[in-house]
Amino acid sequence: MLQELFITNFVLIDKVTIKLCERLNVFSGATGVGKSMVIGALNFILGGRTTADIVRSGKDEATVIGKFSLKDKNLLRHITKVSDNIISDEEILLQRTIDTNGRSRCRLNDMPITVSMLKTVGEMLVSIHGQHEHETLLNGTNQLYILDDFGGISKLREGFAEAYQQFTEKTKLRDTLKSNQQERRQTMDLYAFQIDEIDKAQLKAGEGEELEKEKSILSNAEKIYSTVSSCYSQLYESSEAVVERLKSVIRELQSVAKLDDTLQKIFEDSCQTLYQIEDTAFSLGKYRDGFNYDPQRLEYIEERLNTIRKLKSKYGNSVQEILSYRDEAGLKLKRLSEEGTTAEHVDEELLALSDSLKQKGNELTQKRLSTADKLTPLINEELHDLGIPHGRFCVQITSPLLHNNGDLPVAEAKSYGFEQVDFLISPNPGEDLKPLKKIASGGEISRVMLALKHQLAKVDKTPVLVFDEIDANIGGRMGEVIGEKLSSIAKSHQVICITHLPQIASYADEHWKVNKLVKNGKTFSTIENVSGESRLEEIADMIRGSEKTDITRKQAQEMLRDAKRKAKTKG
Repeated sequence: MLQELFITNFVLIDKVTIKLCERLNVFSGATGVGKSMVIGALNFILGGRTTADIVRSGKDEATVIGKFSLKDKNLLRHITKVSDNIISDEEILLQRTIDTNGRSRCRLNDMPITVSMLKTVGEMLVSIHGQHEHETLLNGTNQLYILDDFGGISKLREGFAEAYQQFTEKTKLRDTLKSNQQERRQTMDLYAFQIDEIDKAQLKAGEGEELEKEKSILSNAEKIYSTVSSCYSQLYESSEAVVERLKSVIRELQSVAKLDDTLQKIFEDSCQTLYQIEDTAFSLGKYRDGFNYDPQRLEYIEERLNTIRKLKSKYGNSVQEILSYRDEAGLKLKRLSEEGTTAEHVDEELLALSDSLKQKGNELTQKRLSTADKLTPLINEELHDLGIPHGRFCVQITSPLLHNNGDLPVAEAKSYGFEQVDFLISPNPGEDLKPLKKIASGGEISRVMLALKHQLAKVDKTPVLVFDEIDANIGGRMGEVIGEKLSSIAKSHQVICITHLPQIASYADEHWKVNKLVKNGKTFSTIENVSGESRLEEIADMIRGSEKTDITRKQAQEMLRDAKRKAKTKG
């Protein structure tokens, strides 16, 4: 339960501490005094959206602290898990502060947490039912969620939604693969052609450079052969050959070399030169004798170089780049080939997901049909209590399961299941059941909402339930019945209620009055606990306003007495 709510610098509230009881807590006050600020502060501490506008004028920041007492060990474990906080006892403090720059700080038991964590924890602790909720009741999807909440099958719906998401994503993947199948085949054909073209060329790294050198030699064969032959002849074969002339020089030097060390050195150098020239002549002769000019070889080289140039224009600036492109194309072709296998696997997975979706959908449908059968008589009884004695309520479920021989067409699935849920009502005798959204009376819609809330509260695991003027559009004659309903709910939950009806306020176990006053030119909203005579005066004010009389006070006294008696009798 929420034991205390501490509010400071929040809109018109300067500072207040509200100590709540564990059953029915009622807040009343004239229109415009700021009753909604209590709900606003509570929503703020539960992680709701907010702006810096809530900071009281002239103040730096607004703070709200909620002190909760929890005995549910399972709930404490969940809160510990989502908040990353170790909670050692049954008491937790939620605190949130916002400054004039819009910066918000959140804490749980004095440990910092994020707003999203605060919101998650808040949803576990408190459920707020607003005065405008009857508008959401007209939406078919919301009606389906209400049915699921009552039947305790929300987890089953979430499991179906997860399977539906997997099925949808896998379907999109399958469709993408199929739509790209032709393009994939064309790309595969292109890669296969390119790989084949490169492989047929049987390229080798550095081949182009080697062929260019050989081409240069063969293209100048005549000049090369002529030059080499001439040089060989001048060095070795002609009558005036360099070798023979150098030998003559050496013979002459040999006769005087021993006479002078310098001449001996020149003689030895000449001999060495002779050997080198003879080696050069031998190499030239060998080159000339081995030189072979083959026109066909030159033609082959030209063709080969043309092939390489053609491949370079397509795949790279060098043979190495061409070979690298071939390897890359091979990998891409392999991946695309595997995608064909992937598409087959996707079809298999899709079939399995379809079967799972049908199974979960069938279970969900059966649970909803069973829940509808349980909810219908309970709401009819509630409507009778709420002043619609001849009203008839029915949950209509439209499902392909009911007209397809039990076979669920997956194409008709939605994220929440296969069926459509509509709340039907006939408020008057002789009238056919019609969808709730076609009923013009806001009062009747509000009563249906209250009936549903009363029944849902019985299965709601959230410890604190807040009702923000759910008595809107309902006259005072029904206030007593609504008070009884809230008092009944308060036996299993802590209830916080904002109301303008004295009949409801009379059932409060703890009653708070909200006032607005002006002091030193500033407006304040105050919240004070009323009991005894002050509570009697407040109930009388709610009945007649400032013109209350002794008769009004007697009426208020009677309301309080009757409420106490009925609550005790039904307790």
